[in-house]
Amino acid sequence: MTWRVLASAAFVAFAFAAWPLLGKQSRVTGAWMSVAVMAGSALTVTLLSLTRLSSLPTLGYRWWWLGGAAAANGLAVYIYASRAADPLVPTAAFLVTVAVLQIAAIPLLTWLLPGGTPPSPRQTVGFALGAVAVYLLARG
Repeated sequence: MTWRVLASAAFVAFAFAAWPLLGKQSRVTGAWMSVAVMAGSALTVTLLSLTRLSSLPTLGYRWWWLGGAAAANGLAVYIYASRAADPLVPTAAFLVTVAVLQIAAIPLLTWLLPGGTPPSPRQTVGFALGAVAVYLLARG
């Protein structure tokens, strides 16, 4: 990876880590936090993508994939924001647990998708270590 790609990955990581923490500081409900984040995200993405949205793609059945991804992401953002806003949930531990589970989920999801390949032995060990990390994080 180039430095530019690494820098963009670092920005994304910090932004994804920051918004639930900033949202919790606002002391709004998880519902308001998720609506604000998703609306702001949709507006920002639309403005940044305007020059590339010249025509509607003819994706056919692929719209089902995109629709499923959008619905899953919307539900995940709602749950994520709701837990992050909950004063009874230790936000930092919750966010780290989500991040660890995301890393562990990628090889499994890649395997389940059409044409996917099973996780390598190294990925399997990583998944097991991720499970240990989640257990330790959840124990507080």
